[in-house]
Amino acid sequence: MEIPTLPEKERQKMFTQMWVEQMYGAIGFIMEKLGPQGLEEYNQRVAKQSAEQFKAMGKDDPMGFAMTQAITCKNVFGSDVDVVPNEDGSVTLEIKECNNLKVALEFAEKGAPITKEQHCGGCINGYFKPVAENLGVNLTAEFTDKGCKMTIRK
Repeated sequence: MEIPTLPEKERQKMFTQMWVEQMYGAIGFIMEKLGPQGLEEYNQRVAKQSAEQFKAMGKDDPMGFAMTQAITCKNVFGSDVDVVPNEDGSVTLEIKECNNLKVALEFAEKGAPITKEQHCGGCINGYFKPVAENLGVNLTAEFTDKGCKMTIRK
């Protein structure tokens, strides 16, 4: 039997749905079994492992971090992203339309107990900022209607 090859956008959406569902399933399980402290410890472990991967790839400066995240957001999740180097040496990673957020909000419409603020706050504070800290770079973020804008500096 021939297995169809799905168009890129359909593959990205399917993967993003599976990713978000798996992520929230894991978060729910950790919160139930270990509580907020357990989730914090898990996030710190993931951040440390991710930072080690960035360092091994030589992507541990603001531009390397921003571009690697942008490549993943665009190619894996299908998000609309941009990376802009700034005159002060910082780099702006703008996720103009975040497909992870879009899927999370679709789940919320179906009854999942998640809000935009929770999702975006968890993403920035539970992943992006801790990874940046482990790389020795500073990350600040502002939220937009459909995504966020992060500034990364040494």
